[in-house]
Amino acid sequence: MKGSRKFICPACGDKKKTFVPYVDENNNIVDLDKWGRCERIHSCGYISYPKTNGNEWERKIIKRSVIVKPKPIEFVSKKIVEATFHNFKHNPFFMFLARTFGMETAYELQAKYNIGTATNGGTIFWQEDKDGNFRTGKVIYYNPNGKRNHDRKSWFVHSKIRPDFVYQQCFFGLHLADETNPIALCESEKTAVMMSVFQPEFTWLASGGSEMLNNIRLAELPRLDKVFADNGQTEKWEMKTRNFEGRKMDASVDNAVADGVITQGSDVLDLVLESINQKK
Repeated sequence: MKGSRKFICPACGDKKKTFVPYVDENNNIVDLDKWGRCERIHSCGYISYPKTNGNEWERKIIKRSVIVKPKPIEFVSKKIVEATFHNFKHNPFFMFLARTFGMETAYELQAKYNIGTATNGGTIFWQEDKDGNFRTGKVIYYNPNGKRNHDRKSWFVHSKIRPDFVYQQCFFGLHLADETNPIALCESEKTAVMMSVFQPEFTWLASGGSEMLNNIRLAELPRLDKVFADNGQTEKWEMKTRNFEGRKMDASVDNAVADGVITQGSDVLDLVLESINQKK
């Protein structure tokens, strides 16, 4: 096709003349109402072109792309959430908190961070946003010593409510964040809960995974003051949180691993607990 003449698209009717017609070998427009393509690729996407077959024209149309508006996110009802606030004697993580800090503090942490009990002894870390809505709950299984039970996979509560549940995760503990108190971000929900006792000067939030940092979740933070990445994740987390002016990266975990104090893959909670053990 030669030339660059443009016309109003027969499909979308855009008056900016985004339709480039197809022409024959003599540079004549074949059919302005059929043959050509619209330059509005994403919002229209119309394209049709002729192919010669003897003396006849054949037509092929690529359907215009359809922009589908995202469905609004759904929330887990508070009734479902509150129904999990029981049976804590069969919740290994809660009982670990009770042995570590005492039963009173364990209940305070449970209420503060919305920790629930799933069937079969799982611990539910509910994700409550700043508007008081529960996005979903992450279920993790623990052994009595507070360590993860890696024989059982974690899962999300919304998947049991309905397979097509429209959800959007947020940072664990987001409902606690405000502009007045310094915010510390770590990876593990367990670490956020326990570090809120060891270093209460921060509001502790957890990403729920090393790959769970993205602009959508970070944009929900009113501020970010200190980042405690797991061992080996500091450089990546520093890059992903660079838009927060004044935030500091804590390198104590990487330094402790390099010095042989704690093992590879450890986090700030491992370092704190190791320090406590050494003082005993």
